Amino acid sequence: MSNRNLPSRSALSRRTALKAGGAGIASILLSRQAPAVIAQDQVEISFAGIRIFGDDPMPALLAQFEEENSNITVRYIELPTPNNSTEIHQYLVTSLNAQNGEPDVFTQDIIWIAEFGAAGLSAPLEQFGVGETETAEYFPGLIEACTYQDQLVGWPWFVDAGFLYYRSDLLDAHGLDAPATWDDLIGAATEVMAAEENPELLGFLWQARQAEVLVCDWVEFLGSAGGRVLTEGEVTVNSEAAVSALQLMQDLIYTHQITPEAVLTYDEEPSRLPFTAGNGVFLRNWSYVYAIAQNPDESRVVDQIGYQPLPMFADGENAATLGGYQFGLNATSAHPEEAFQLLQFLSGPEAQKTLALQVGVAPTRQAVYEDAELGEQNPFMVGLRDVFTGAIPRPVHPAYPQISLAIQSAISGALTNQTPPQEALDSLAEEITFIIG
Repeated sequence: MSNRNLPSRSALSRRTALKAGGAGIASILLSRQAPAVIAQDQVEISFAGIRIFGDDPMPALLAQFEEENSNITVRYIELPTPNNSTEIHQYLVTSLNAQNGEPDVFTQDIIWIAEFGAAGLSAPLEQFGVGETETAEYFPGLIEACTYQDQLVGWPWFVDAGFLYYRSDLLDAHGLDAPATWDDLIGAATEVMAAEENPELLGFLWQARQAEVLVCDWVEFLGSAGGRVLTEGEVTVNSEAAVSALQLMQDLIYTHQITPEAVLTYDEEPSRLPFTAGNGVFLRNWSYVYAIAQNPDESRVVDQIGYQPLPMFADGENAATLGGYQFGLNATSAHPEEAFQLLQFLSGPEAQKTLALQVGVAPTRQAVYEDAELGEQNPFMVGLRDVFTGAIPRPVHPAYPQISLAIQSAISGALTNQTPPQEALDSLAEEITFIIG
């Protein structure tokens, strides 16, 4: 980022790195310096963004923004990588509640948007003229996730979602199509497991560890039956569709036996390992798995996998749980117009294409998937467009952390056969009703 004739500043004031852990957060808060003395027509804004895995393209993008907006200087506060979500969340809560306008623009996990919106910490973006014309350029589920009480309090940046990987070589060998419904998947997995002479072969791998990933899987099973945890603010987690979804999850383990009981201990990596070792027919996971599966140093299924949206119930719909980080604009920013300019730039088609090509971050703008260069260099990513189109958020509510813990406990109890599905969901409905008041 260029200073363009501005007085020189220390490296810390231009790019502050937030290290993981409480000490790191204390250090970043204490290390903030008074705003640099700048020319009268200059505006300085701060941007707190997560560190993206790989070579971080953000400094170059911010320099480009400054070049195109010569009156604005951006101070980059580099946050940890997304796997340090607790530290990132703590930093944002502390900083935004300070109400001193810093950071002006920030990146946030998709599940925090309602929390910050409800607390009045994120500025509603309609004040900048954002309307249906602008929101229509993004995947619908992302706009839903960025909306709280009919106000846009977040803005899309990058997306991920759960989907189905399958062994294309095994399905082809047995004359089977990729499954459209859960019955199709159960039938195909059962047939391949019986026919293959591999006692270690597992039919369907997913994640049922009592953790956030279980909520993600649950939202997908539930959505594929046409259900939701909350519907227009009402608790619908114990609907007929929900009972069918939870019963299916149980049956995959104990009745059809295409999912091992070890799934109760699986998060992403333990479920991925058997699949890329050649011992799985189907896998539900995130987009990161594809690169590993195509790496001969880590995978025995190179060029033997396909991918598609997750199956659905016969009368349901494809569903995928949204993940990813999105933007927020500090409600107390001293320079909201300039901050919104930065937000628009970083969410624009050129910046999204840059991130997609350089570090494999999936765009949230639908039109970027039509870019010829992206299609040539990363056809896998372009192929995920159908997955993202049908993706849905986890419950959008400021009390989401409590809702998540309640879901984890109830679904885990049913999957370990401690509680029948209907009873587990009725109790969960009562608990969520209490949580949201």
